[in-house]
Amino acid sequence: MNEKEMLLLDAPFVPDPDADQELGPADLEAIADEDLKGSRLLLVRRAIEPMDLEGTPAGVVQLACTFQPAEGTRFTSAQFRLRLESPAGIRIIDLAPRNEPDANPVEITLDKKGQLGMKNLPLPIEPSLEISASKKYLRYHCKVQGSGEGTNLARWDFRENPDRRDGIAPEQVLTLTVPVVGQVRGSVMVSARLARSGLRGGFEAIRDLILGAQPSARFYPMNFEIPAEPSSGVLARFFRLG
Repeated sequence: MNEKEMLLLDAPFVPDPDADQELGPADLEAIADEDLKGSRLLLVRRAIEPMDLEGTPAGVVQLACTFQPAEGTRFTSAQFRLRLESPAGIRIIDLAPRNEPDANPVEITLDKKGQLGMKNLPLPIEPSLEISASKKYLRYHCKVQGSGEGTNLARWDFRENPDRRDGIAPEQVLTLTVPVVGQVRGSVMVSARLARSGLRGGFEAIRDLILGAQPSARFYPMNFEIPAEPSSGVLARFFRLG
């Protein structure tokens, strides 16, 4: 992480008790508890900046969630949900990614209405863009589906490529715009499926996981402050502005 990034969450995945109760004798073998150790989620705030939404103060937030599987396993699917709870009546303007992105490098675009999009970059990548600290381009290696525009709940679902069976990419970059600045409060809920491969690439065992061993701990607080004044040049580092 660079000095602009902030670690928001570092938590282990635990077995989903509801899913475990639904497993029957005909289902795949469940991965043992001791083999789940090391499965974690890291959530980092990459960027948080104000913007002028046609005369109304607004903000853009970019997060990076990293799914770390236990040794010898992979995450085949996951769901990330962020519910915004205050200020009262807060609604999401837009979010990205919304649909399955191209596997090629992309830039996230941001316009003056708070709308987000994706722009494919030419291949090969120009040397001027190959600056890891700038976070100028992204790659999504798995299927992603996002939803939540006009609501207070952002949801992203991730699925591995069924042909490659190489799991979901470790880092997923998520972006949303909101029509407020200042303190924003919310909560995060994450679930995922872990798999261990058997012969010929087929599943040998699976386990459905969640964050938080107790029901009361499954929603992690997520609070952030959108500043009133922008940092010089930060938006251009992370987004193609339009």
